[in-house]
Amino acid sequence: SQANGSDDGALAPMPTRSRSATSLKGAVQKLKSAANFSVASTQRRQRRERQQCTAFLQELAVLHPELLRATNMRLVLRRFGRIFRNSSGAASTFDMSKPVESIGKFISHAWSTPGWLKTVALMYHENVCPATVAAFATAMCLATLEFAGVGVPMPLVGPCYLVADNNNLYQLRFDFSFVPPCLVFVLVLLLGHEIPGLAQTTCFLDKCCIHQTDQEKKLQGIRQLGGFLRVSQRMLILWQPEYFTRLWCVYELAAFHYINLDVKGIVDIVPLKLPVLTLSLFCYHFLASAVWTILGPTLILSEMHATWILENIPELWILPWRFCTYFGFFFFGVHLIPGFVLWKFCQWHMEDRKMLLQQLRGFRMDMAGCEVESDREFIEGKLTAWFGGVAEFELVVRNEVAELAARQLEDGGPIPWRMLFTASLPHIFLFGNIVVDAMIRADYPVAAKVALSGIGISCFTDSIAVGAGLRLADRIPRRWQVGVGKLIGPVLLMLIFSFLSGLVLAMMTPSAFWCIVVPIYVMLGVLTCLMSGGWRRLRGGRASRPRGTREEQSEHSQDVPQGPDCCDQQHAQECEGPQPDVDVEGPFLPDSQGFFVGSALFKAVELHVTL
Repeated sequence: SQANGSDDGALAPMPTRSRSATSLKGAVQKLKSAANFSVASTQRRQRRERQQCTAFLQELAVLHPELLRATNMRLVLRRFGRIFRNSSGAASTFDMSKPVESIGKFISHAWSTPGWLKTVALMYHENVCPATVAAFATAMCLATLEFAGVGVPMPLVGPCYLVADNNNLYQLRFDFSFVPPCLVFVLVLLLGHEIPGLAQTTCFLDKCCIHQTDQEKKLQGIRQLGGFLRVSQRMLILWQPEYFTRLWCVYELAAFHYINLDVKGIVDIVPLKLPVLTLSLFCYHFLASAVWTILGPTLILSEMHATWILENIPELWILPWRFCTYFGFFFFGVHLIPGFVLWKFCQWHMEDRKMLLQQLRGFRMDMAGCEVESDREFIEGKLTAWFGGVAEFELVVRNEVAELAARQLEDGGPIPWRMLFTASLPHIFLFGNIVVDAMIRADYPVAAKVALSGIGISCFTDSIAVGAGLRLADRIPRRWQVGVGKLIGPVLLMLIFSFLSGLVLAMMTPSAFWCIVVPIYVMLGVLTCLMSGGWRRLRGGRASRPRGTREEQSEHSQDVPQGPDCCDQQHAQECEGPQPDVDVEGPFLPDSQGFFVGSALFKAVELHVTL
């Protein structure tokens, strides 16, 4: 003001500032200018993405609403999945579908996969929940009748005896009351979709929803396959190693992944051998429960054996002796032969997991087969319009789709815990009957320990043993599995199974102290969590992208709130001059979140300088 000749400056002389504060103020101004340019660049990119998204959604429009059809699981699974026997369709198969406005599940599969595998997987996926509920309801009804004194007559094998700490014998009742709930489970699992009154999920199956005899309608249905994907709420992938060798299958998954920015939770990749493994384990546990019911009262739980223990084994050695007898019984009598079959399943499953990720991360369009060459031309044209080219589509499959598959495979461990729990239902019902009988006779301490043993066998043993077996099948080198080395895996698996089973059943002994029982069950629970994917959750998962479809994200991006320091593109160019069109964004944060974090940082720096 003094330089301009005014008198105001004399009344209020400007205070002196330190050189460091001035330099920091200039740095803040530069950071604010960079932030304004970043916001303007983000706006330009969002407008460009909205234009691309609009073109993409126009390609996915339903051109023929009368051909937007869906069927339901009841019709698909009727007559034990007869529709999956071959790929040829007729007018009758097209009549199994009806016009709809939305589709619950889009079933993606390869016709080269055996039909019985797909049928078993779909039956398990759709009916396992009502089957489990029906089985537990049956068990509860039988238990209620037992408490009421009007129990259903069951073949009684004989009483079993446990040694108490006061040189007494506790008697347990073993019978076949676990059979009716298991039979109900199998019956509902196979025919649950036929139960009247149950809600039926609408689903897309190409053989039913696209006309197979009228060539004009077939072509129209194929051309609006993107419309089917757009109105589908979930995608169910019936995966086998040949799935990603079919061009149409890869196209369906990649397009659905492109429509939905984050498909976590709405895409289910079902390896078809997993339901078969689960049902095989269920049958094995059913047979093991029957063997235990028959041989237990006559061998290791007989009155003669319990009396011999009282006469010859010191009290402190009763628990170790019980563990050794249980271990030997399970190793040589229960797990010896089935262990080899289970080991082979573990090898198959881990090889399939590796093959799945290898197929995705090394995907190439020329490796995917297509029966009709005109279909390949049509698909490549669509991929060019949607993804910008075949090479870009290959990158989507190798990166985003592979990441989706890897995340789903790792979240639940090598095999989901809920599947192993389903396979252990026979053990739950067997031990439940023993607990009910003990409670009727008012032996509450014995009932508590038997209940804990049942929980350990059903919830912990299979999860730890099968999880360890799958990891061993993945880690043991192939060069070791030659000659006698082929026995390494099955023997280790049987040792783990027998050790865990013997340990849990030994805790059922009345002489076992609670200070030993409780820490052991806590340790087994922690191991179960780690085997079921808990270790990955402890390490922390990857940051996920915002949920919703591209259409919703496009609409949301038009209303991105602007902070107080935000200015438009023209002001940014006036501040910094012409700048190249460069997108600046963080590696994990969405655009709006990154802008707010940046604004908060600049405000903090400016406040610090002012103070």
